[in-house]
Amino acid sequence: MRQIEQPRILDERYNPSITDNSMYILRFRYLLKREDGTLETPVEMFRRVAWNIAEAERIFAPDISPEAVLAYAESFFTIMTDFRFLPNAPALLGAGGPLQQLAACYVLPIEDSIESIFETLRMAAIVHSRGSGTGFNLSALRPRGTPIATGGVSTGPVSFMRIFDMETEIIKQGGTGWGANMGMLRCDHPDIQEFVTAKSTGAGLQNFNISVGVTDEFMRLSRTGGTFALVDPQSGRKAGTVNPRELLDRIALEAWKTGDPGLLFLDRIERDNPTPQLGRIEVTNPCGEAPLLPYEGCWLGGINVAAHLDSRKRAVDWESLRQTCSIACRMMDNALEVSSYPLPQLKEATQRTRKLGIGVMGFADMLVQMNIPYGSPESESLARDLMSFIQESLEETSVMLGRERGVFPAYPDSRLAAEGAKGRRNATVTANAPNSTIAAIAGCSSGIEPIFSIAYSKQLRNGDTLNEIHPEFLRMARSLGFYSERLVDRVLNEGSIQSISEVPQAVKDVFLTAHDISAGGHIRIQSAFQDHIELAVAKTINLANHARPEDVKSAFLLAGESGCKGITCFRDGCRDRAFLDPGHKTARSGLSC
Repeated sequence: MRQIEQPRILDERYNPSITDNSMYILRFRYLLKREDGTLETPVEMFRRVAWNIAEAERIFAPDISPEAVLAYAESFFTIMTDFRFLPNAPALLGAGGPLQQLAACYVLPIEDSIESIFETLRMAAIVHSRGSGTGFNLSALRPRGTPIATGGVSTGPVSFMRIFDMETEIIKQGGTGWGANMGMLRCDHPDIQEFVTAKSTGAGLQNFNISVGVTDEFMRLSRTGGTFALVDPQSGRKAGTVNPRELLDRIALEAWKTGDPGLLFLDRIERDNPTPQLGRIEVTNPCGEAPLLPYEGCWLGGINVAAHLDSRKRAVDWESLRQTCSIACRMMDNALEVSSYPLPQLKEATQRTRKLGIGVMGFADMLVQMNIPYGSPESESLARDLMSFIQESLEETSVMLGRERGVFPAYPDSRLAAEGAKGRRNATVTANAPNSTIAAIAGCSSGIEPIFSIAYSKQLRNGDTLNEIHPEFLRMARSLGFYSERLVDRVLNEGSIQSISEVPQAVKDVFLTAHDISAGGHIRIQSAFQDHIELAVAKTINLANHARPEDVKSAFLLAGESGCKGITCFRDGCRDRAFLDPGHKTARSGLSC
């Protein structure tokens, strides 16, 4: 596309407040080098992204005036520099850059043949080299020991996962810095036991999150007892049985030990498939928030809800939130259009449904400022109200874009059309990613997670360490008169304030960390958001070190009963290394979102 001159007004009108930690992250990965070798400034980065994505307006309206393109660019620039909304991290790096690759992840299918497996491996290498992650459903692969055409026997899905893991590691070492995969196997696959124990038995797979795809019937039998048929994916015939209660016990034990596997609730996911005429949902992206069809990608972003709070009234500024939703939806539909695609199949599948996955970040910060404890009935109610409003606002804009630009191509035969829904530009508009990197850039809490720690040391990939203390806690400590350097040191050491006597109880009630909240409290918040999200929610259910495998199993059962589409449990200390210490020890490796 021809670039029209970029007015300097986009640089001069705004001066975003960038913390030292945010600046470190931006320098480390997202600020591009100028021709003289120096790095662009954060404002220049946001300008680059805003202008590049606004250029899509000229695709849809070739006669649009330069002034109109500028107006859209300014609106995108403003919501980013005000930290009201940020697109997923690959868009910050890719928009207007050499790769122009703006999507975080894609799903690649694997069929049961050497040709298909290694063709998918080739595609995965290309996708990873462009900075995106991948999701794989390995359930079509024949089980270990099955005869193959050469006269030998199959080595099974886990062995091929190791090959994909090695490819990912090599590509990462080549300089992309990203490389994450989701590996999923159905609960009725004959190799399910080997898959479940893959992380703890030395299979490696450090570049994989793994999840067991479970059905409603499997979960029912895990509660009531009985046997469950295993099915040979090649012949479709019964290949043995498994006791669901015992298998779920084993999954829980492995998750207790390593943080993997998680669960994906396949029937729940499929019930929300907007385009069943195109096939069943294949698997999710690496962190689990985007259940996708083969070859699809999803355009993710996070609305900082804490930036939409009227601090004087301690209430949500709904009109400001509506405006942000409208701009964000248009911005991400544009991003989908101007992005490059590593493979032609990815472009075709993605543009057929045009799925967006806009969610939130800063939820825990909002709760703190509203004096609402995370996991309380009030927090659940707020979660539902927020996400319902965001879903409705995004859908309104997608309908408007559908009239302006045309509905997504698969709409006429979609479930939405069958249900009489208005024509939309996008098959989905909501998902909730971890949003960890963009939250760090915006200086807010990640996704819908609670505060991981009031104070913590952040270990970056290059080995450096950054210390952070929650700014609202510091403000409150000073205003209420209990601040001291000794207090700061103790909070840095402990992460939580619950055992610190000088902190007032009212403050303790609001500043709950991930390990101060019960598994049920975590799941209730996830479920509340999921009620109004079309795709899925990426969330980690953090458990204390002293939690038992039975606690993990109880969380799995509650998540299934609560309408969640997936669940990940992570017990503090079950892995040697963690991104945050002591508070945030995430079970899921993944892309920076």
